[in-house]
Amino acid sequence: CESTAAGELLFCCVGCVIVFRVIGSAGEGGRADWYLAKLGLATLLSGNVMMFQALFYFWSPDDLGPEILRNGSWIMLACSLAVYALLGVPMLRIAGRAALRGRLSLETLIGLGALAAIGFSAVDTLRGGRQFYYDSGTMVLVFVSLGQYLDAESRRKAMAALSPAIERARRTARVLRGKIMHSLTPEQVQAGEHVEVRGGEEIPVDGVVIEGTADVHEPMLSGEWRPRLVKPGDFVSAGATASDGALTIQASGGVETLAERVERWAHEARLRKAPIEALVDRVVSLFIPAVAIVALLSLLIWGLKGSWSTGGLAALSVLVVACPCALGIATPLATTIALWRASTRGNLIRSGAALEALSTIRRVAFDKTGTLTQGRPQVREFIAAAGSNFPHGDTLHYAAAIEARASHPFARAIVDYARTHSNLAPDDGLQATTTLAAVDVRITPGGGIAGQVNGHTVLAGSRCWLAQQGVAGVPAPASATGDSSVMVAIDRVYQAEFVLEDALRDEACATVTELRALDVSCHVLSGDQTHVVAALAHQLGCISFEAALSPAEKPVKVLALRQSPALTQRRFACHGSGGVAMVGDGVNDAPALAAATVGIAFGAAADLARNNADVVVLREDLHEIPRLLILARRTFRIVRQNLAWAFGYNTIGIIVAAFGLLRPVIAAAAMVLSSVFVVANSMRLQRASE
Repeated sequence: CESTAAGELLFCCVGCVIVFRVIGSAGEGGRADWYLAKLGLATLLSGNVMMFQALFYFWSPDDLGPEILRNGSWIMLACSLAVYALLGVPMLRIAGRAALRGRLSLETLIGLGALAAIGFSAVDTLRGGRQFYYDSGTMVLVFVSLGQYLDAESRRKAMAALSPAIERARRTARVLRGKIMHSLTPEQVQAGEHVEVRGGEEIPVDGVVIEGTADVHEPMLSGEWRPRLVKPGDFVSAGATASDGALTIQASGGVETLAERVERWAHEARLRKAPIEALVDRVVSLFIPAVAIVALLSLLIWGLKGSWSTGGLAALSVLVVACPCALGIATPLATTIALWRASTRGNLIRSGAALEALSTIRRVAFDKTGTLTQGRPQVREFIAAAGSNFPHGDTLHYAAAIEARASHPFARAIVDYARTHSNLAPDDGLQATTTLAAVDVRITPGGGIAGQVNGHTVLAGSRCWLAQQGVAGVPAPASATGDSSVMVAIDRVYQAEFVLEDALRDEACATVTELRALDVSCHVLSGDQTHVVAALAHQLGCISFEAALSPAEKPVKVLALRQSPALTQRRFACHGSGGVAMVGDGVNDAPALAAATVGIAFGAAADLARNNADVVVLREDLHEIPRLLILARRTFRIVRQNLAWAFGYNTIGIIVAAFGLLRPVIAAAAMVLSSVFVVANSMRLQRASE
């Protein structure tokens, strides 16, 4: 069975149609079941071939008698043709399409090698001869199909293992029904309902903006990185991200949920090849014509010496033993198993290329808030400005009203503090429980938030950002103990400071220690204040830190890390020149994630960060970072072992076969042994990481 570009299925026979009706289903599961059905039928037929072929190995044709010789050869021919129709013809179709594009493919050598073995034997059957190699042709096809089934089954397991992670990642939409805010799945949102989107969040449904303005990023939808400014009346699509402003959207219909996108990413991860896999493909494209030339030379040299029969067998043995199925599965099988292993822990690696890049990482840069810290800061103290003529209670309410339109952890902490100290009903946002509502909200990633509340201009953010907005008299932060501060100004007049504390993650210190044991240096890149970041970096034992960084400065620092020499003690052969991983969870981390060798969106990462990441860690456990590096290194160590074995084994086998020292059936067994080694070696990845 094959799938055309138009999505149509092509079947080789009526039997295949019947089998597909029984087990056919969409997705990875259907693909694996289809391979298994074909493999089961082909194995049954090949078993009959092997049974009769064994007679010719253990007894001489004279002992068997002419009737057994004749009937046995015809039975083997019929079974072999059925196996070839089932498994070989689809390979010839692929080889034919490749030939039309001017190249030879892996299927070319496999299909022609098996056809040569069966065809040579068929000619001998028709003329009443005694040399049969039906088992060589059928064994090649069966084992190659076994490799295809193992690959499809591993993909099925990857999707099944990813399902719990998909459920955890499902996006919800905040819908205002009456005066109550409801959290619903996008599928539950009805056309015409109003959906609230905070700054930095993914838009959960298609719709028209009815309130607010924001720069919307749509790289996953349009392929264009540059943001689009949207305002009331503009249409926005599910999957885009409101990066710097809050919006209210009137829903219109269809969506692609985050869960569906994660599933799509998982499929794409197995379609995008790693660089080493692309290199192997180029080598195989040269290897195949070279093998054909060696087989032809073997035939001619032996034939010119007067033994065309020996030459034919030698050429056939070369084609069979050189079938590069071990090369073909050496990299994709290992990487697919690794992708599955990662997904079982809730980690989504977006491509084989990202997995290979992970194996080269020598430096890891961490964002602070929400990554190294728990991301659940609490307001420790609310300090009103001395001599302020604005009521302190109103300052608290105004700050909470504007922060309710943001998704930053500091914003949630301020809203929670205001709710606790104002006896407000618990809700997802402050607007539904108070007459105060923020409009015209604009978020400056890494700086602060501004908007209009009850006719007043309210700003909340860092000291530097407020100074840039023209607010005078902002004092130095009241805390010098490693806590963070959010300054508040109303109508450009400084009013108060929120002092927040965010505890370090329990596993942060152990994670840094594990990374250092892997010869990986750790760095902190944060937009927080210098004294806060310095205290945290010292506590963790990180090599360096950078503080007070704007979103535009973070990628510059990441690029500088990529260009600097690695400050480590050992050099692993699998690391190459060494890369930089950036781990972050916020909107302001998105450019840095894109600039890193590998961008890792961590935990409850902002949607914009997810879109720019090569790896998404859905579990809020920093231990997953060193585990991913260990898995990637181990994977490509196994890949190199597979490739070294496959190239070396095939080269030796070709030389032995060209000298006429390898019978075709032994050549097929040798080819099978090579592939068994590669499969078994790759399967070691299913065990716990070393």
